[in-house]
Amino acid sequence: MLCRLLLAAVLTGGVFVSCEGGDHQTPPPLSGNGGTGGNEPDGGDEPSGSDGYPAGLTVEAFADDLSGGGQCLGFYAVADLKANPKLRFCPQFSAAKRPTEYFADFAASGKGVPCVVVNGGFFGGTTSVSLLVADGELRSLAAQEDLYRKTEPPTVYYPVRAAFGQSADGSFEAVWAYCVRDEGGQPYAFPSPLGNDERTGTFMSAPPSSLTEGGRRWEVRQAVGAGPMLVRDGKNVAEESYWREVLDHGGVSGLSRQPRTAIGATADGKLVVLVCDGRNKRGSKGFTLPELADKLISLGCTEAVNLDGGGSSTFVGREGKVLNMPSDTEGTDPAGAAIVERRIPTAVVIAAEE
Repeated sequence: MLCRLLLAAVLTGGVFVSCEGGDHQTPPPLSGNGGTGGNEPDGGDEPSGSDGYPAGLTVEAFADDLSGGGQCLGFYAVADLKANPKLRFCPQFSAAKRPTEYFADFAASGKGVPCVVVNGGFFGGTTSVSLLVADGELRSLAAQEDLYRKTEPPTVYYPVRAAFGQSADGSFEAVWAYCVRDEGGQPYAFPSPLGNDERTGTFMSAPPSSLTEGGRRWEVRQAVGAGPMLVRDGKNVAEESYWREVLDHGGVSGLSRQPRTAIGATADGKLVVLVCDGRNKRGSKGFTLPELADKLISLGCTEAVNLDGGGSSTFVGREGKVLNMPSDTEGTDPAGAAIVERRIPTAVVIAAEE
């Protein structure tokens, strides 16, 4: 959805298991009446999985009633990597492939069995402009600067945006990240989006560095970025983060209902990915970003990050089948429709070790 960004990304570490093989609208409030969802039950010593999925991995559909009428429809997956250590979080980077191609290529790679694929971060054309780390290797830098075109002349700004990662010990964390130039583009985590605020037209005059107060080198093995931060310490921070991560001018449309993709983690370390349809596909209106955050909180997330949305939002389930109805698809009824997937340079795979 943030495809209007023009800055090109540049290519350039429980127990961690490698993914490598041998090789402006006022947001309408959420009504709180959901068709399915709620806090996930404990996995127990013998975790079960959804039909056709490995133990510890559940995939569910939801249909949530929205305030003012209508519904938001979508799918979410919850992966308990502690109960089933064979489950893995595997961000993927490519020149640009459809989500079903990520699924098929992962299956053929010998890295494991793909179970779920969702789209990843922002991009322009076929170039990622969001952070991606795979098996400790920095594969894509987050945008280090861009032009804010609502001023005359345009203002250069340095976006500090949300990212979601997994450390070597298997724990998950959502942070505000920036790839600092004085350390060769290495990602640093910060306690806030720092000095930017689109509401007031306030922007940092210089980019963050490794010496910026509160920053720390973000040592993650796997990570995917986009933004904004949706949930922080169990609280809905979506709207505040949306403005401070400077995302309104870029096409995210955070305060209107749209197709969305998100990733998060629960307090007990479960991984959650979610995709909702919008633009009346399957009759779904979509979520605003604050509504999306509320949905993730209802699923038990204490940390969550928005990924790319709009026509990119795609949820691929078992056997490589697209479960939702991406908004580039013609019509509104999935029956007989020819599903249209966007080519994307980053994706998230939930896989199982063979």
